[in-house]
Formats: sequence, structure tokens, C-alpha cells
Amino acid sequence: MELEPLRLFLQVAATGSFSRAAALASSTQSAVSKRIGALERHLEARLFERTGRGARLTSAGRRLLPRAEALTAEVDRLAELVRDDAPALRGVVRVSIQPSVSWPLAGDLIGEVRRRHPGVRLQIAEGPTRQIEEGLADGRVDLGVVSLAPPPALGECHPLFEVPLLVAGAAGDPELRARTITFARFARLPLAIATMPNGGRVLVEEEARRAGLALRVAVEVNSIHVLKKLVARGGLYTIASPGVIAAEVAADELQYARIVRPEIRQSFTLVVSARRRASAAVQAVAQLVRELALPAGRGRSLRSIFTKEVA
Repeated sequence: MELEPLRLFLQVAATGSFSRAAALASSTQSAVSKRIGALERHLEARLFERTGRGARLTSAGRRLLPRAEALTAEVDRLAELVRDDAPALRGVVRVSIQPSVSWPLAGDLIGEVRRRHPGVRLQIAEGPTRQIEEGLADGRVDLGVVSLAPPPALGECHPLFEVPLLVAGAAGDPELRARTITFARFARLPLAIATMPNGGRVLVEEEARRAGLALRVAVEVNSIHVLKKLVARGGLYTIASPGVIAAEVAADELQYARIVRPEIRQSFTLVVSARRRASAAVQAVAQLVRELALPAGRGRSLRSIFTKEVA
């Protein structure tokens, strides 16, 4: 099979339009349609539903999407692989990070890569653990930062740091005035929390089962930004690491208390995908992530940022 039809398939899937995909490919809509039609005949499956508003992936198209992305990415990196011994590193490195630690990790990593390896281009995405693991497994992600221990077959793992989980509520909330809260008391609060298998959610659910308690989950929201805004309105609580809520605490929008008896701590791990041999560029970026997590170094570290007490 030629790769060009797969590239066109990805462009149509990304834009939802044959005409826009044709413009990106410097081609015509009819030519793109013919190439996609030939691909569908080759695969014996319909990949798109053609509608008056554009093109929508069928179930077969959705199954093809991650494999097409992985295959084209593999070919795109062939030149990088043969350049690995060159003095200057080059190539694209795809990094996926859980939102709770994506900042300042993403910003610091971009700064270091631009300074030390200007020929390397980063593609950074946020995602939950399950999504990151899927990307690592099929080769769409080179490096992942996750908070749940990944399966050994997924790739090479490097522990980074661990953070205490806090309970966050609206500024001035009396439940959090003491700055500590027992787990038993926390379990009785109305929670706005991410859906399973979010790393922090898994930890508190496991502790609740050990203690014979049931969490009061009022709403499930898979967005840290929305969770913080929702909790700041009052009446709901969420779990967070110190670095995630530092700005809102400083702005007097949120208040927090540490969970005690027992304390809940969340560990983060860097995973290097085993789907393909890690290029020199991937290895270099992985090393930078590990350096940024060291407890000492260039004035500050991610570990100190994420584990320090918020103001």
C-alpha cells in the first residue's frame, strides 16, 4: 500500500472536509476523493460518511485512524534515524503529559530543548492516563508522563517525583479552614472529580475501599480548568496537587487542605514508548525531563514546584 492515500485520509479526518484536505495537499477535491475511494476499495471498508457538511469517519475509519497516524509517523522519522550519529540532533518528539503536571513541565521542557537541541521539534499534548498509554502502545506518543504505574511492556519507565493530594474548595470555605482534613471527613464532601481511571481518582477510590467508605461524587469533569472554576463558585470540592492550584490560591479564588490520616501521595513516571527504537532525539528529550525533575540543579526543579506548599 502507498502511504500517500493514508496521508490524505488523515487530512480529511482532521479537517472533516475533502475540499480543505485538497487545499492542504495542493490538489483538487476530485483527486482526493478518488484516492480515498481507491483506499476504501483496497481495504474493503467505507472510511467516511459523505454529508452535505463534509466528511465524518465511520467506525472503520476510526479504527484505522491511530494506525495510519503511527505508520506515517514511522516513515517520517526514517531520515531522523539515519541522522542519529550527526552532531546536531534533529527530528520530531511527541510528548503527552497528564494535565495535573503539564505546567510548568511543558514550558520548562520547551525552553531547554530550544536552548540545547534547536533541531528537535516537540509536539506536546495533554491527556488522561488511558489516552497516553494508548498512544505509547501504538507509537503515536514517544514519551508519556503518567501517574498510574504502566504495564512493563509499554516501555522503559523512569520515576520522576510524587506529590501530596490536596482538597481544594472555594476561598474562605469553613471545611478547609484548619488546612488539614482527615480522609474520613474528605470522603463525606460533595466532590467534583475526574472520571476513572484518572490517577488521583484511583488513589482516593482505593483508599475509600480500604476504609469501607464511599466517596460523595456529585459531578465528574475531565477538565482541570473547568473543575477549578466550578469549585471556586462554592459548594463543591476537588482533589489537586499543589502546583495545579497555586495561582488560584494566590489570587484568593481557592483554598486548600492537606488530606491526612492517611496522607495520599501521587507518583509520576516518565515512560519511553517501546513501540519503536527510541531515536537519539527521543532519548535526549527523555533525559531533559529527568533532569528537570531532579531535586537540585539550575535553581529550581519540577519536584520542588509540584511538592511545595502553596501560599
